[in-house]
Amino acid sequence: MNRFRIDGSTFPQPAAPTARDLGGGRYAVPAAGGDEPAFAVAHGDTVYLQLLGRAWRVERVDPTASRSAIGDDAEGLCRAPMPGVVIAWLAQPGQVVSRGDALLVIESMKLQATIGAPGDGSVAEMPLAVGQTFRRGALLARVEAIAS
Repeated sequence: MNRFRIDGSTFPQPAAPTARDLGGGRYAVPAAGGDEPAFAVAHGDTVYLQLLGRAWRVERVDPTASRSAIGDDAEGLCRAPMPGVVIAWLAQPGQVVSRGDALLVIESMKLQATIGAPGDGSVAEMPLAVGQTFRRGALLARVEAIAS
């Protein structure tokens, strides 16, 4: 089932879209008192929506990815989104990286995924070797913020 994140909360996908496309980013959304105007613009997997006087950020949740695809948390930890094996290291210990920079490639169930840096900093820890297997949640890398 597809899921979406709206302003940080995750929801299942509605059974069918109910908005009518009026063109130019304008939509008509059925409501109890008649159609409500809505405005939307897409950027990648994110849609910025204005409806009923509020603005929302709607993101498609990719079930094959996780927060680990762009790092895990503010502590700079990159954890495995699923069990697998390390295919290649794309960064080296001590290397300065920016948020989203590729750190390593993993493989799970014959699918490869690139794990990116969770933030700007220096690669501090790379506990696994190429070819080594790991479980879901295992620490893949740690990026340490550089003191300014």
